[in-house]
Amino acid sequence: MATRYISLRGILVCAIAALFCSYQFMLQGAPSVMVPQLMAAFDLDVAGIGWLTSSFVYLYLLFQVPGGYLADRCNARVLLVICSLLMAVACYWFSVSEGMLSAISSRAFMGIVTSPVIVVCMTLASRWFPERYFPTLAGLIEAFGMIGGGIGPLVLPNLMDAYGWQGAMRVVACFGIVLAVIIAIFVKNTPAVSESDVKLHEVTFDDASESGSNRKASSNRLSFILCCMYGFGLFAVITSFAGLWGIPFFYERFPGEQEAVADMVALIFIGTAIGAPLLGWLACRVSSTRKIMVICAAISPILFSVLIFLPGSMPIMAFFCFMAGFSSGGYILAFSVVKKISNPARVGILLAVTNGSMLLAAPVMQPLIGFILESIGHDGLSALSIQDYQVAFLPLLVCQLLALVVAIFLKEGFKKQ
Repeated sequence: MATRYISLRGILVCAIAALFCSYQFMLQGAPSVMVPQLMAAFDLDVAGIGWLTSSFVYLYLLFQVPGGYLADRCNARVLLVICSLLMAVACYWFSVSEGMLSAISSRAFMGIVTSPVIVVCMTLASRWFPERYFPTLAGLIEAFGMIGGGIGPLVLPNLMDAYGWQGAMRVVACFGIVLAVIIAIFVKNTPAVSESDVKLHEVTFDDASESGSNRKASSNRLSFILCCMYGFGLFAVITSFAGLWGIPFFYERFPGEQEAVADMVALIFIGTAIGAPLLGWLACRVSSTRKIMVICAAISPILFSVLIFLPGSMPIMAFFCFMAGFSSGGYILAFSVVKKISNPARVGILLAVTNGSMLLAAPVMQPLIGFILESIGHDGLSALSIQDYQVAFLPLLVCQLLALVVAIFLKEGFKKQ
């Protein structure tokens, strides 16, 4: 009976903590539904909107390691409450900004404040549930974030119609305060454990430390690097193709179908949100994360090649968009391997670095594809052909093949050092 109570409490704790991930992703993409209003309010051009939007991501990426350090050292509930309150402050700051500098600063502050959140959520999941459930839970946490990214374009326009963009941001700020209260009431840092459990953990850890060899420590470091490369390879398709260049590519393939194309590309995100937890669950069922990682990395380049090289109707391409997103959701399994091979005292930092390596795909691959397209065509997007895009997307295909090679050579069975 006690085990069931702890499990139900754990589900509640992790679900409420993961709400912050939804909140974060919603705010990360908020400017995309406010572009005309923000351009008018701050007298911006398209490049200025790009800087305003990306300021969140760049600071979020830069503060991954400090965020991971805080996740290792601080009480998870206290950290989430503080981050939620500071996020509310940042939203209000953005709503009252009168100049570009203030708006960018508030967005950058949001990125800093949210940097520890996903690692804290994964840390809570590892504390409340047995390790064999971690791949599934990590996928569910990521799915919460994806859902938040999808809710933003649905909710924010209605709030903007009622209150304007500034009023909408103030409503979102109020939600941050409410979320902080809910976290303070329901989230608990660790479950209750018996003294025998603590002693058993200590003995196991000491034994592992004493028996650890330099060879195993070196192998763990190599596995960690390979996990980062794997996550980068699969996540690049989500951030660079689905997040930016996929829409103009399909505009060229299906002219006059702008709205349908946007919905079709959105299926990649939906596929990822569904695939991440299901692939984590499958890894638990087969008791081998690496096998599922290899399968995902083998299928992903095939599906992506179909998307960019083979002709097909919109319904067929929509299906392959969903499946490409589903298979790319295998990037979440890299967190599971890193968690398994990490020293418990440094797991937060290593998970944060893994997360940062995936986020690095956007600032690296998006400009690279843009540079290739600019080199091929000199008269803007309207002059680019389908073949031009296919050439520009080859680096993404290389990234996926790199993920496959990495997964084949990855080892996941070493004990923590």
